[in-house]
Amino acid sequence: MQRIGHLVPSTGIGVERWAAQICKPVSIETAQPVGRAALPEVLSGPSLAPSQSTELTRSARLLADAGVDAVVWGGSSSDLHGAAHGRAVARWIEEVTGVRASTVTLGQLDLLARRDIISLALIAPGSEQVAGRLADTYLAAGFKIASVTALGLGTPREAAELPVSRVRKLLLGADSLDAQCVVVAGTELPVAPVAALVERELGKPVYDGARVAIRTGLDLLGLTVSAPEWGELFTVDRKAGVCCDH
Repeated sequence: MQRIGHLVPSTGIGVERWAAQICKPVSIETAQPVGRAALPEVLSGPSLAPSQSTELTRSARLLADAGVDAVVWGGSSSDLHGAAHGRAVARWIEEVTGVRASTVTLGQLDLLARRDIISLALIAPGSEQVAGRLADTYLAAGFKIASVTALGLGTPREAAELPVSRVRKLLLGADSLDAQCVVVAGTELPVAPVAALVERELGKPVYDGARVAIRTGLDLLGLTVSAPEWGELFTVDRKAGVCCDH
């Protein structure tokens, strides 16, 4: 059985909500242990602080002991600090675990590039200041930002507990005619249950952190999932691509 380890910050409550359901078609060969690190959602960057690297090492080793074959860091730190920070985190995890690793942001950036997407509508759960930093990351990677929507939510739990009906309306309202897709930063917003519906309504893909993290883990192992009820991410044959200069 192959195992994808999802390493999440202490406040993370997103990826594990959907991983087992989305990966059910390949559950015979894939197990998805979650390693929870006593780390904030945003690590210091672009280099890792000693205290944070120590905790990252401890948590990654727990996943290594569980026999994982790939690891995905699900924090939004590389969203805010850029791709170089994401690569530093991924390489640190690789050195500790001895298996391939990536981050949700690196998976997202490579996903957009492989889909030939240039322009995106960006949704950030937090403040306008944070949304601006997120936009800078995508601009630095060569993408165009058609619109930015900051939801102003205070905590990951607040985002995770939003009714999916409201999430659907937020996604529809944040779209821009100039955007080729909608990107939702972070993993907490419950986009997964309404992603396929919103994609049909908008006529364009929606990429949120939780589902991208799951897709990135599958790509690290060369696996695919045919589950159209969970959106375009799990209906196409092309791999998202997963970074780290491999």
